[in-house]
Amino acid sequence: MAGRRTASGGLLSRLWSAGGTLLSRDIAVLTNAIAFNFLLCLFPLLLVLAGFAQRLPAGSRTSTALLGVLSELIPFGQQALAASLKSLARYGREMEIASLLLIVWGSSGIFMPMEMALNKVWGGGPPRAFWKSRTLAFAMTLLGGLLALGSVALTLATRTWGKGYPTLAGFGNKASAMLLSFILFFLIYRLIPGVDVRSRVALRAALWGAAAWEAAKYGFVIQLGRMNLPAFYGPLAFAVSLVLWAYVSSLAVVFGALMAPLRAGPASRGGRAAGGDRG
Repeated sequence: MAGRRTASGGLLSRLWSAGGTLLSRDIAVLTNAIAFNFLLCLFPLLLVLAGFAQRLPAGSRTSTALLGVLSELIPFGQQALAASLKSLARYGREMEIASLLLIVWGSSGIFMPMEMALNKVWGGGPPRAFWKSRTLAFAMTLLGGLLALGSVALTLATRTWGKGYPTLAGFGNKASAMLLSFILFFLIYRLIPGVDVRSRVALRAALWGAAAWEAAKYGFVIQLGRMNLPAFYGPLAFAVSLVLWAYVSSLAVVFGALMAPLRAGPASRGGRAAGGDRG
């Protein structure tokens, strides 16, 4: 009984401490930077994904599945998303090079402050060199795009096998999106920080982060309806909603790290390269 009280008290204490850290000035600055660069990077990434989806044999079915996955990852503005995908697919081939350049630039603005935020939680050495950070950011964005396409393929397969069973198809959409988010969280925790984060810790953090992000989705959608952003921002309301959602999502990433502290003392990247075990 005493052990249960201790565990409960430890969890509440950790949650209280996590809340204080999430409200700190440093984390607020970094998560706001992530949110802004997310908006800069999102539509070029969607343009590349939409163009690639159009080239696949399934054609329009792939675009529909992509929209279904996006609707799970961005739980609002489905009509605006559908219109954006349709427009992006039309001009995709003409603007793919410019989109890739924007992705390279914008992705570093997402993952560099994310590295700084996770280093504040887990401790870390000096920041990576400029080009190393950009290369890692682009690689993470590429991985995210490939995972999104994999999630689309899984959604297509579920819809094909579940014809006549709309409930099964809807479950397939949600399951593939949840799997995608969990893997992304795990990769972020495993690769982005400047400390040696072992797989066990990254898995725990991914469970906390993905669960918090999933819960935040429902709360965000409810609150978004109460805020009535179109009355204040007019046609810009969807873009403002995206920035707010990116901010909430970045807080979920930091929260996952706060709830899965490193057991051993933090090791710098130099120590990791010298022979730290990444297993």
